Amino acid sequence: MGLGRKMEWWLYGRMNVSRVVTALLVIASGLASPALCAAQSVPAAEREALVRLSVDRGGRPEEVDALIRHANEAGAKGLPMTPLTNKIREGLAKGYDVPRIESVIKQMAGHLESADRMVRELQPASSGAGREAPVTLLADALGGGVTADEVAEIRRLSQASGKPALSPDGLAGAAKGLSFVKDARLPVTEGTAVMAEAAGRGFRSHEMVDLGREIKRRERDYREGRASLPALREAIARGARPDQLFRDGRTRTPDRPAAARPEPTATRPEPAARPERPRPPDRPEGTERTR
Repeated sequence: MGLGRKMEWWLYGRMNVSRVVTALLVIASGLASPALCAAQSVPAAEREALVRLSVDRGGRPEEVDALIRHANEAGAKGLPMTPLTNKIREGLAKGYDVPRIESVIKQMAGHLESADRMVRELQPASSGAGREAPVTLLADALGGGVTADEVAEIRRLSQASGKPALSPDGLAGAAKGLSFVKDARLPVTEGTAVMAEAAGRGFRSHEMVDLGREIKRRERDYREGRASLPALREAIARGARPDQLFRDGRTRTPDRPAAARPEPTATRPEPAARPERPRPPDRPEGTERTR
C-alpha cells in the first residue's frame, strides 16, 4: 500500500473517532439535561430589581448577591425559588437588615427541602414543575408550625380503610389547614383527624386551606364548647361537603344539642283605666265659701 493510501485510511479513522466522541458528548448532555434544567438561578433582571430596591434604601449590591446566593443554591437542588426571591423583596422593602433577611431565607430553604422530600416520597415520579405548587404550600405549612410527624400522621390517617391515594396537592392543603388549627391553639390531635378526614374524602387543596382558616376564624366557638372538632370530623365522614359544614353558623357537638328556645311568656294585661274623679259643683257668683 502506498504512502498516500495509508494517509487516506489514517484520516478516515480519525474522522470516525471524532464522530464517536461527538456522539458520546451528545448522549452525555442528554442524560445530564434534567439536572441542568433543575439547576436554576435568579434571572439578571430580577437581580437588578432587587439591587435597586436595596440601594434605594441605603444597601449595597454585594449584600443582595449574598441573599440571592441562597436562592440559587435552592434552585440548583430543584427547589422552588419564587418564595425565596419574594421573601428577599419583602425584607428589603420593609428595610430589614441583611442578617435578619438571610436568617429567614435559610429557614425557608430548609422547609422547602423538607417539603420536597415529603412530596417525592408520596409521588416519586412527579416532575419539577408539578411539584412546585405543593412543595411551596407544604413548606409554608412547615413554616407555620406543622411538624414532619404531623404531616406523616395526616398521610397515614387519610389513606386508612382503603381510601384513595393522597396527592401531593392534597397533602399540602391538609397540612396548611392544620397550621391554622395550631395557630388557634386548638387540640392538634383533633385538628389532624379533621384534616386527614377531609383529605381522605377528596377535598381539594384550597378547600382544606379554607376549612382550616374557617376553624381559626371561629376559634372562640371551639374554645367555649359551642362547636367541636370531633363533630366537624364526623360531619365530613358522613359526606358533608365544604359549603355545607358551616351553613348554620357553627358545627355543634353531638352530645351538646343547641339550647331550646324559651317559651313565650303570657302577655301581661293592661291595667284598667282609673275612673275619672268627679268635679265639685261650681259656686254661684257673689257667694263666699263657708268656713
